[in-house]
Amino acid sequence: MGGSNMKIKAKVINLLLNDGTLQGLINVTDSSWTLNGELLASPRETIEDLLTDEACNRYGVYLLLSSSRVYVGQSTNLRTRIEQHILGKEWWERAILLTTKDDSLNRSDIDYLESVLIQKALMYNTLDSENKNKGNKQKLDRFQREIMNQYLEGALFLLELIGITVFSEKKEPIFIPNLPDLNRDLREIRAKGEAVAFLKKSGLRLSKYVSYAKLQEKKGVFWINPSVEFVKEDWTIILNDQERKSIYILSVPADTFKTSAEGKLGKLVIRKDKPQYLDLNIDLNTYKDDRSNCSFAPYLVNKIKY
Repeated sequence: MGGSNMKIKAKVINLLLNDGTLQGLINVTDSSWTLNGELLASPRETIEDLLTDEACNRYGVYLLLSSSRVYVGQSTNLRTRIEQHILGKEWWERAILLTTKDDSLNRSDIDYLESVLIQKALMYNTLDSENKNKGNKQKLDRFQREIMNQYLEGALFLLELIGITVFSEKKEPIFIPNLPDLNRDLREIRAKGEAVAFLKKSGLRLSKYVSYAKLQEKKGVFWINPSVEFVKEDWTIILNDQERKSIYILSVPADTFKTSAEGKLGKLVIRKDKPQYLDLNIDLNTYKDDRSNCSFAPYLVNKIKY
């Protein structure tokens, strides 16, 4: 029997349950989590116990949660910020801290993590109304951004593990039987307006700046020519695979990418014939732009069947 060449990467997860349940005070680490990440969580009624942990003196991102919404913030001293929210916000029922064991995150790192999490919560319409619109301006180079994306991937995995789904809610494929103003097969989505209407009716929140592309089946890429200005704004990208009747939604925070007229790696390419537009070819399987080698995979927030 032939063996598979695929190697499964094992994880060793340490989960300390203070009261023996996932609803109480907990501490979580993962052997494969980038930067030796650490997650701490507590219900509001035991928050004072959480604040005695030395991890609360570090740089990190915090989440305040109820059953249906989340507030995302960041701080150079998590204890001080959570103490402010004990008095300033009444609605939250649980707090989550995302940090590192050796306090290796810096201000630019936590700005980036906060911004991406805010965008994910906006997409699922779970962000608290008092939250900032998009976080602070991004200042990471592409190397550090990749490290932060790996850290975030580990954090989202552990959040799901302990039952937090405000950033990654799993939904069954949705069929909307009545897309507006269509006089043909309503299960076909061909144009941008139809896709936007479908997603809004599905309950997803889109940004003001939206790009749309259909799959070029023979090449396996989505070719997009958005305005250069889109990279400066919170940007929604809708990718429509008509063959598989699947839509992929990407939510890219403002100032995530830089641009280049010379086509340098790590910078989105500007069209030479029309310099007001970008020239993107996003791969169906990897979500990488083959012109710049920039990865859009960290910004994939939802997949929906139609």
